[in-house]
Amino acid sequence: MKVWRGCDKNTSLDWLIHRIYPARISAWKWFSCLMFWLPALPLFAQQLSPEQPAQFDTISVTATREARTTKEVPQSISVVDEKRIKDVRMFNIKDAIQGQVPGLRIESNNNAYDAKISIRGAGLKAQFGVREINLLRDGVPILDPDSFGRLDFVDPDDVERIEVTRGPGDLYSAGTAGGTIHIISRSAFDDQHNVIRGGVGNWGTHNLHTRFGKVFNEHALAFTFSRRHTDNDWRRHNRFSSTNAGLKHGWQLGESSLLETEITYSDVKLNLPGSLSREQYAQYRNTGKALETQDPWKNSARDSQILFMNSRLEHRAGDWLFKPRIYYNQWKQFHPVTGQINVTDGWERNFGFDLEGIYTHSLFGIPGSMVIGGTWRRNWNDGALQYAYADVLTVPGSGRIISTLSDRKGQINSRSKSTNDLWGVYFLESLSPLDRLTVDLQMRFDQVSFDIERNEFQRYDFASGRYTPGRGLIQVREKYDLFAPKAAVTYRATDLINVYASVAHANQVPADSEVQNAVEFGRTLKASGHLNYEAGFKGRGRNWSFDLTGYHTDVSNEIISFVQNLQTLYTNAGKTSKNGFEFFGNYAFTSGFEVGASYTYTDLKFNRLTEPLTIIDPATNQRTTINANRSGNQVPRFPEHMYFVYTTYRHLSGWHGRIETRGQSDYFTDNANTERHGGYHFLTNLTVGYDRKHWGLTFNVQNLFDKRYAVDVNKDASGSRVSFTPGMPRTFMGYVSYKF
Repeated sequence: MKVWRGCDKNTSLDWLIHRIYPARISAWKWFSCLMFWLPALPLFAQQLSPEQPAQFDTISVTATREARTTKEVPQSISVVDEKRIKDVRMFNIKDAIQGQVPGLRIESNNNAYDAKISIRGAGLKAQFGVREINLLRDGVPILDPDSFGRLDFVDPDDVERIEVTRGPGDLYSAGTAGGTIHIISRSAFDDQHNVIRGGVGNWGTHNLHTRFGKVFNEHALAFTFSRRHTDNDWRRHNRFSSTNAGLKHGWQLGESSLLETEITYSDVKLNLPGSLSREQYAQYRNTGKALETQDPWKNSARDSQILFMNSRLEHRAGDWLFKPRIYYNQWKQFHPVTGQINVTDGWERNFGFDLEGIYTHSLFGIPGSMVIGGTWRRNWNDGALQYAYADVLTVPGSGRIISTLSDRKGQINSRSKSTNDLWGVYFLESLSPLDRLTVDLQMRFDQVSFDIERNEFQRYDFASGRYTPGRGLIQVREKYDLFAPKAAVTYRATDLINVYASVAHANQVPADSEVQNAVEFGRTLKASGHLNYEAGFKGRGRNWSFDLTGYHTDVSNEIISFVQNLQTLYTNAGKTSKNGFEFFGNYAFTSGFEVGASYTYTDLKFNRLTEPLTIIDPATNQRTTINANRSGNQVPRFPEHMYFVYTTYRHLSGWHGRIETRGQSDYFTDNANTERHGGYHFLTNLTVGYDRKHWGLTFNVQNLFDKRYAVDVNKDASGSRVSFTPGMPRTFMGYVSYKF
């Protein structure tokens, strides 16, 4: 009874609201209470729900590379299924996974693909794209060997489900430690989702999508086309448009083999509007619009053309299931950013293959299965060019650039070519020595190598704010060996609840831009090591489910970013620790209502870190660099608390609706922990719709109450500059669809 009294003390709503955020110990107290009482839940659940197959459990293929229900996977995993996807507008991947996945933070300020994604703090330092998190599409990596991922060629209207693993340990991840986002598209053999859909909304937004699939005996063809556009004129220079087209072919080769091949083309144009100063952010809070930026770079953008091809085979031969994949993609880009304009001369290319086999067997009389395979991929380009801005406004006398006037290319800054290789092998043995017990032992080894040659003619100097002579020829040759072992046990406590525990290690490889940055500024980056301990409960009933996970991660040599003289630099932190727990649960009523909620507690701390800091003497204007001690500080820009609550309703007449709300606590904005910002509460989305035979009508509102908030706040090491990224104001869209 003492434990119950500890949990029950002062449990009024007012106490909970005022106490849960500042009290880190209190959060762990609640976690221990939940861990203590959860084993008793099946006693009540079995009384409430007859023992029938669970409706809330789904099949996952991401963490272990073999099909398992999520209850059987010994890792934190969330599956965003077709039911959830149908309830949101799916203008981008963010719409599907935001809030639905505990431990994951994803934000965008322009409704585009460039959402910033972080899982348990991994991915925070990404300036654009996705870092430290593995991205897959139908088992094919959509990231480079240096862990840089991109979502610009993913058509969100062609998504069947999304699987998200959190933390190190899944068998797909090579050189990433934050987790995996696996986007699974519709099969060529799926001819039940042929549709024409169109939508319009405010801020000059429109969307058009069509899919047509047909099965011809053992063959199948599917064609998809999507067009998205938004002016986003609540901000200056914030337009986005994308065109995606794809063709899939499926071939059923007898009863034991299936071959699927696809080719897609994407043309994407994205403006990058820049950050706000304190004054500009205050103006946005008052007016709902942000028509200026504090950054000199008024014409930043990322325009891409991408061609993507992949082919995957599944062949069963006795107790073996073979799953080889081969893929190729190429892209070119026009990418004006800070100080320079990046242009691809020709195409940048990525080619790879993956050979995988799954063997069902018995070892010493113990039933089990084995996954074994190898992978190789290469990313290369022969002509990456960087140009100065041709049209700029400068300060007379000093030449400091205070504004760009266009994105027209000026003098060439540098020319480079690079090759980035990854090869790896992986192995997983799963055994069931007891009827209720499963043991997983796995190992993955990868080697990543960088070969970069860059000839710098001139460069943008952040201290002076102008272009200065370059440093000539810069060569980078680095190689990283990456080990990722894991051991896990899963115990079926009852027919409804599993308990699992795991220990896993993974290395996070630096990105090639981070390696170049470190070499240019006289540093050497190491691959960070992540040792993760995790335990949790997973419950699946006929009309309910829950996941509760606690974890502790020790990180050595974590790669962090810091801003010095307006220049983003990268270094290794000595040691970092990550602690937290995550909860997600839902319940479906027979009346057609479903309710669900998630909660995330995260404690990220620098155990040992010194940060280079430049001090300017105001009398002599002389610069001195010191190493500031940040040991014991919280890792910035990731909230300690996040919550998400939703309810859905479906009526037999065809009416359906969904309302969801989320929030987060504030966070420190810099490594020095001098200022907190970024919190918001009850950011609410609403969807209502009606389906009648082949027709469907849907109306969606994002940010229903038009809250003015920041999706990201960042303060440089000197404390002289704070950058705010504002969140989207109220946004609505209406859709009409016809299924055939």
